[in-house]
Amino acid sequence: MEKCSVLMEEMEQKEEKFKLCTKANLGLLACTLLLAGCAAAVLLMRTGTQVRSRHRTLRLSLRQTNVRAAIHLDGKYTESSASVEWKLNVDQSYYGGGLALENNEIVVPHSGPYFVYSQASYRVNCKSEEEEDEDEPASLVHLSHTVERLSDSYGAKDSVEHDYRPILHAVRTACQKHPKQGHWFSGIYVGAMFNLMTGDRLRVNLTNDPEILAQLEDGHGDTFFGVFAL
Repeated sequence: MEKCSVLMEEMEQKEEKFKLCTKANLGLLACTLLLAGCAAAVLLMRTGTQVRSRHRTLRLSLRQTNVRAAIHLDGKYTESSASVEWKLNVDQSYYGGGLALENNEIVVPHSGPYFVYSQASYRVNCKSEEEEDEDEPASLVHLSHTVERLSDSYGAKDSVEHDYRPILHAVRTACQKHPKQGHWFSGIYVGAMFNLMTGDRLRVNLTNDPEILAQLEDGHGDTFFGVFAL
């Protein structure tokens, strides 16, 4: 009987140890599964973040690729130099797609068809200080507006200045000088399509008379210069 009792105790102890081992193994397995789940969640989060980042980068690249080259500049009269300076980052000015403003000129980034345009507005003083003479014809006030192009396609020239060639030109008679006249508002607009080359430079030449140029209107939308790709 004693042997049976001892044997039963040993069996119970073994069974108890087996249960403890089983519980420990189950706990270890649960911890392992939990850690694996956390690791998988972190991996998925990182992967998702990377994918979203790549998608954002791709969308940004596509936007930049699809940006059509364009530039719009506002003109401001500079009294010190008696000339018009073209401005970016003011009023309705804009640039993108590679077109740039350098030394008061627009530089073309890529060869292709472009639309070039410019406008100048004036508040011209048409009053004559001289007395009216019926025998003398009244003097006229003329306004001129020219867009010039510098291009390697023209070939080598003796002087860089000679390489600039007019591509747009207009002349307008603003008014007739008279003692009883006052100020007249007038403007000139030019614009057309051209096939331009990489590195071409465009500039604007306005009325040569400094007295008339000083009467240039440079308010919102009065005087501007721009190019956009077609």
